[in-house]
Amino acid sequence: MEKLHALALYEWKAAMTRLKNYDICDISSALEQYDRDLVRKTGRSLLGVACHTCGVDEDEIKRLARSFCIHVVPVNAGQGVIPEFSETVSAIVQFLGFNARVSDKADTAGIALAFESRADAIMMADDHRFVGINLGTRSVADNTEMTGQVYAAVIDLMANGVRGKDVLVMGCGPVGESAARKFLSFGARVSLADEDLSVAQSLGKTLLKFGRPDKIKILKKEEFNGSTHQFVLEATPSENTIPDSILSDNIIVAAPGVPLGVSKKGCRILKDRLVHDKLELGVAAMAVCLLK
Repeated sequence: MEKLHALALYEWKAAMTRLKNYDICDISSALEQYDRDLVRKTGRSLLGVACHTCGVDEDEIKRLARSFCIHVVPVNAGQGVIPEFSETVSAIVQFLGFNARVSDKADTAGIALAFESRADAIMMADDHRFVGINLGTRSVADNTEMTGQVYAAVIDLMANGVRGKDVLVMGCGPVGESAARKFLSFGARVSLADEDLSVAQSLGKTLLKFGRPDKIKILKKEEFNGSTHQFVLEATPSENTIPDSILSDNIIVAAPGVPLGVSKKGCRILKDRLVHDKLELGVAAMAVCLLK
């Protein structure tokens, strides 16, 4: 394996990424093709990957989803509604087989309408959180948490299981943390890398609650230069965090980060060994989590 090195680490930023309309405007019309591509890469459909993430039976979820009603509630607070966001979320959830719709009302009125209509769950997002809430059980599916988990599950599928294998998490923010915890639950050994070493070290300490010290490694910048990980989860909000020069024929990358940290040339090199999207996997994992 070619060496993963530290070049891109210097450019990582901690800023929170906000989706734009051009990020999501084509998602709804491309779901069938996206699903076929995901099956080719992972062996599982979008629903199947979400079920693998949550550890539930796909046939059972299909059966239950048909009668599980989700209202997607637009939110006008903060910087306001991203055009087509609610419609896109609803389209993804409908594609999975759920009974979903965009609420006729926004904000508080939309939440009230969901209760009055006896919806089973709501999904809504503001500038700070994107969540699904089961109105019966009061359980919350947070998009950040579920995105980290589902991308870890993607690598688990593409690796034919990560148990006993080394995985690299690039970016130790909330998504990276969620992914790292999921990798540990799958039995992997996790290496952590971040532009800010103290952030990686802090996450390493947190992860000791979920795994033994010998399962967790912190990479300093100079150590990252000699890294030889085959399985990489790229959870940074910066471009080109994985330089083309280090990409080889067997590296597998799952990249929940926006923008994508792999160049167009890098995408051509990785081909079916790269999984990245702006919304689909995270939303699917949220929906299944609400129902499990």
